[in-house]
Amino acid sequence: MILQTSSGAVHGEDRLAQRFAIGPGAAAHCTTQGASPIHRAPPGVTTRDAVDIRVAPGGYFEYWPKARILFPDAALDQTVDVDCARGAAALVGDAFTVHDPEAQGRAFRHLCATLTLRCEGEILAIDRLDIGGFVRGPMAKFKAFGTAVFMLPGRRESHARLAEDLSKALADDPALYAAASLLPHEAGLGVRLASPELRHVMAGLDVVRAHIRRQTHGSSPTQRQGSDDLI
Repeated sequence: MILQTSSGAVHGEDRLAQRFAIGPGAAAHCTTQGASPIHRAPPGVTTRDAVDIRVAPGGYFEYWPKARILFPDAALDQTVDVDCARGAAALVGDAFTVHDPEAQGRAFRHLCATLTLRCEGEILAIDRLDIGGFVRGPMAKFKAFGTAVFMLPGRRESHARLAEDLSKALADDPALYAAASLLPHEAGLGVRLASPELRHVMAGLDVVRAHIRRQTHGSSPTQRQGSDDLI
């Protein structure tokens, strides 16, 4: 499923909400039409985006939107709530980069992103990012960032093997700083990625999804004919 918007961009006063319910034994992949520009928000205004995901036993869901592009003075508050039943699996990806069309070094105003992971209502982990403007110091060279979370409650041993394999595979790209690690309460595993360029982050996320698809389905994602997109 490819989500499309009439404007192709997100504006300062937008309020977006999505809800996905994956039934028992069902499987779905959801992405967006392309990278989403997040435009400036007036002072005191924050763009809000809320995503609610529920996966029933035996279900499998990939929420894999394209990257967000934070323009100068953008302010975004994003929440993603995932409730994955035992015996179900969910793969959630996220990426963003910064862009000043006038190349004056202007920064976005604020980014707050909260990911809550639940298993049948019980909170297993909460991941929160809250930053304003550019990162300074040694991390200033990084302009693109990504996160991937694979929820598969239980099965800690397989999580550990997959996290190790992913960390090794992601190390092949010298322009990518990335690693995988286990989530608390045997919720699954998480991956962090950073690079000076968005294309390296997106390529790294493709590696993550290919590895997870092979573990869960025995094969990698297929490439859509006439497109660079994997489904």
